[in-house]
Amino acid sequence: MPQRYLTPCAPSALFTADHSRTRIRGLSGRAFGGESACYGRLVNAAPYLPTRVGLGALAEVDNVDWSTLHHALGLGVVGTDLSGDVARALALLRDDPIRALNDGLWSNICHQGTVYEATAYALPFIAAVAAGDVATDLRMALSVLLGDIAINGSYVATGGSHSGSWGEGIDVLIQQTLTRCDPYLDSIEKVDRKSAPLVAAIRLLTADPSDENREKVDNIIDPKD
Repeated sequence: MPQRYLTPCAPSALFTADHSRTRIRGLSGRAFGGESACYGRLVNAAPYLPTRVGLGALAEVDNVDWSTLHHALGLGVVGTDLSGDVARALALLRDDPIRALNDGLWSNICHQGTVYEATAYALPFIAAVAAGDVATDLRMALSVLLGDIAINGSYVATGGSHSGSWGEGIDVLIQQTLTRCDPYLDSIEKVDRKSAPLVAAIRLLTADPSDENREKVDNIIDPKD
């Protein structure tokens, strides 16, 4: 999928968002934050929502305990490459967004169409950065990533080797996190009216995860014509 980037701009002002670590319901009536069979351990509380938008949101990355989260390469920090460290990839959006996206986030939280537990926790930071005063091409690239996460977070990849959500309840976690990130989506629309069709398609898919709505998002982020 083609991506375009420019050097990001300065962070914007404070953004009011609910970042309480509330519990949310998962599959089979289980609550995230309580006992779950997902990965055979306790599942983390609801993903943290940054209180700022733009690059300023990245100052809050350490409010998430990334060491407890699974991504494409494994649990927490894996190896020394950027692809094995979600938090470092997010932080690099400040200084080298091309590398942050291509070598980091597309490799560890949306790898070949598969999304993971860490994806849901990175999602609010991606949305918050895109919602602020950043370069148009950076916002576009982040919005494309959000769209791909929305698509693949709307169904389950049981084997983890193809597109979809990997891990019990991860699809639900991503969908509910997208809903909680709606204030960021509002801001993205306000600062860039051209993003309105994609934001509308993401919202529709989150509310109704169907093949038809997945195709609508896909046609916007990866036009076939």
